Formats: sequence, structure tokens, C-alpha cells
Amino acid sequence: MNQKILYVDDSDEVRASVARMLSRKFEVTTACNADEAMKSFAVDGPFPVVISDYAMPGMDGLTLLKQISGHAPETIGILLTGVADSRLAAECVQQKVFRMLAKPCGWEELSGAVDEALATHLRFLAQDEADAELVFSKESLENFTTLLEDRLDQQAGTLRRLHRFSLDLCSARNLQEIVDLAADAACEMLGGRGVHVQVWDASTSCGFVERGCGPEMSAKMHVVSLATREGAVGELVVDLHGKGADRLSEGMQGLLSSIASATAVAAQHEFRRRERDKAQQATILALARLAERRDNETGMHLERVAAYCRIVAEELRKDPRHASTITEAWIDDLERSSALHDIGKVGIPDSILLKPGKLSPEEWSVMRTHSEIGAQTLDGVIGQYGDTGFLKLGRDIALHHHEKWDGSGYPKGLSGQKIPLAARILALADVYDALTTIRPYKTAWSHPAALDWIRARSGTHFDPDVVAAFMARKEQFDAVRQRMGDGPGDEGTMEVQVASIF
Repeated sequence: MNQKILYVDDSDEVRASVARMLSRKFEVTTACNADEAMKSFAVDGPFPVVISDYAMPGMDGLTLLKQISGHAPETIGILLTGVADSRLAAECVQQKVFRMLAKPCGWEELSGAVDEALATHLRFLAQDEADAELVFSKESLENFTTLLEDRLDQQAGTLRRLHRFSLDLCSARNLQEIVDLAADAACEMLGGRGVHVQVWDASTSCGFVERGCGPEMSAKMHVVSLATREGAVGELVVDLHGKGADRLSEGMQGLLSSIASATAVAAQHEFRRRERDKAQQATILALARLAERRDNETGMHLERVAAYCRIVAEELRKDPRHASTITEAWIDDLERSSALHDIGKVGIPDSILLKPGKLSPEEWSVMRTHSEIGAQTLDGVIGQYGDTGFLKLGRDIALHHHEKWDGSGYPKGLSGQKIPLAARILALADVYDALTTIRPYKTAWSHPAALDWIRARSGTHFDPDVVAAFMARKEQFDAVRQRMGDGPGDEGTMEVQVASIF
């Protein structure tokens, strides 16, 4: 991995100190201002990671990172600042700054941020390569379609079937559908011969996805590799028994080659999509941890809440009233966007956010603004990059996850179904996790105690439908709580201490 980083700070003492610290692990180039940084970038760059102080004479650090991004989009920016400013945090999100760290910054935090930034840089490079592969694949499919049209008069029926197969592959939603389409097409176009298609998939328990079609396979088989430029992803096997020949004609072999090639490309695209989804989720979690690391909610809080949201949504999906809204894509977006529910806490002063004692009425009023700060931050991202599904849900969740069914919540005092469904689901998931984990103001409650507390507030705090779905899947909640717990802790029922928190 390329460990080169550029560190920019106008303070000679700070620059020298941080450079020594970073040099333990990375190859460090320093600059005292934005102009010198751009010169270093032109001569010694590009750098995978650039770390810049915010407040500098002339061009500030955020503007510098934006300018560098314009020259080298794959460079990852980290901003250091001594001032907690919600507007600056929002601008960092809008400008795609990877991380904003408070000064002074310790070695572990800074080193960890650089490690994550380097990993993200590698993912960006891999994505560029994947995009090039996608262009190549699209051109291949276009050429394939052109070939089908040119040969239509000679092999009209078969070519129409191949063409339909290629179109079906483009709309396939997962790897199993790709394998099913390939098996059906091969069996049909080869006159009903037995066919078996297998694609290797490490995410499954058996290590592959498969489909058989037609008569039972014999010992006499013709095997075609499902190969891409990156290597084989599976195989297509055709039975040779009982059709009057122990080998396939050149025409049939050509058909199989076309089916195998298109199937391999489609499977590779599906693997790439999974990688992009993982990278997107990692980006969302990194953004959410900007707020979480300043708060007392650590461990696997975000991962547990995401799992709880999926469980409730899957149960609600059984209700015809919600079936049109809660699609599989909606659930995926909910699971990803749930991590953004407290992103607005990045704009809350440390004196309030980290206060160990009870907040005053004035401080509590400031704390409540985190929901609006979070929504405003995501509104800025949506305004610049578009209203994607998970960002829209994330915005609704950030703004409304403290609303209550009876209208006594905040910030808008919405009630009933006026509260977005995603926020109603997140509200219960977040409260359950808060109740069953250790917090500075309480011990961890037992699962039964949390059930009783939530059930008692159905129709007041929580949507009754959401509570019913939660109760129907309560064992799954308990299993997630135990599997993804942050560690052992005393269980209690200190309701007096927590009742006002929610």
C-alpha cells in the first residue's frame, strides 16, 4: 500500500510535532500553507491522503482539500480543527471530506483515521478499475446485440432467444436469478438437454449458487467455464447422453459460449454491485461515527440498531397496509440509513454532549437541536447529489426519530402516521438498544424489562403497529442483543433515571 501522506499546518511547532508522530508509520511530506501544499502535490504527488489544518492564513484547509479533490478525486482529505462548528461539519459532508478531527488529536485517533483513509483510497482506485470494466462489459454486450441482429435472418428463433436472455440478465436482481436464467436459456436452446449452472459465491454456506434444468445428468458431459478477464466465476455443464451424439455441434458450442460469456459478465457485475454496496455502507458508518465518537454511545450501537430496524420492517411487510411501501429495496435503504439518526450530534458542544450530570433546561433545548442539525446536514447533501433512497430515509430518520405517536415528541410535535414510517421504526429500535445497553446514566436493562417498558408505551410513545411487529420478533431482538453486545454488565430496571431521556 502507498503510505505517502501530505500534512499541511501553518504552525512550525505543530507541523514538526505531528510530522514526527506520523512518520512512525507513514511517509510524510509537509507544507506550511495551501500554496506550498499545491506545489508539493504537483511535484511529489498525487498523495493518497492529505491532512490539513482548517484555520490557516490565506486559503483555509477546507478550500485546499476541495481544490486538491478537483485535481485528484481519489485523494482522501482529513481536516483538523480546534473549533466545533456545525456549519463547518455540514460543509465537510458536502465537500466529501473523509474525516473532521478535533485538535489536539492523539496518535491512535489520527493513525486510525489515516489507516481508514488509505483503505478508502484503495477502494476508490478499485472502483475506477471496476468502472472501466463496466464500460468494457457494456460495449461487449452492445456488440453481442449487434451480432444477434446481423444474424437474425439465418437463426431468427435462436437469436431472438439469446437477445431476450441478454436483456433478462440486465434486469436480474441477484446471483440466483442470473444462474436460473442461464440454465433455462441453455436447456431451451439446446433442445431440452440436461443443464447445470454453478457460480461460486463465498457469501453462501455451501460456497456456490446453482441451478439444474432438464433431464437428469449422465456421466457424459460438456463443460464450459464461466470466465471473465479476472478469471473464472463458475461453470456451465451440458449433458451429452441420449441425444444421438457424444459431442455438441459447432453451432451449439457457439451458443453455449455466448450464454457462458454473458452469464459470466452478469455475475461479475453482481459481485461488483455487492462491493459498491459495502463501500457505500462503510462510508455511511464513517459519517455516522463522526457524531458517535463524540457521544457516549460506542461499541456496536449503530450495527445493532440497523439489525433491529430490518427485523421490524420485515415483520411489518407482512401487513398489506405496508406491503407497497416496505419493499426489499426500502428495507435495505432503511438498514443503511439508520446509522445517520444521530449525525446531528456533531453540532452539539462538548460541554453539553459529554456532560456527566443532568442537563439544565437550557442545555436540553440545545441538545434537542441535534435532530434538526442532522436533517439540515443531509438536506445539503441531497441538494447537491440528489435524493437517493437511503439519503431520503436518513433525513427523515435524523429529523423525526424523537417524535412520539401521541404528538409529545420533538422537534415538530408530529403524531400518528404523520411521523415518517422509517422514523417510527428507528425510534423503537434506538430506545430498545438504549435500554438494554450500559449508558453513563444507567445500567443495562434485561430483555424482559425492556419489553415491558416498550409495550406499556404502545400508542403513546410508539406506533402500535411497530410495537406489535417488535413483540412478534422479540426473540430475534434478544438474539441480536446477545450476539452483538458490547460486553457484560449489570442488568437492572432503573426507569426513574431514563424515563425522561426518550
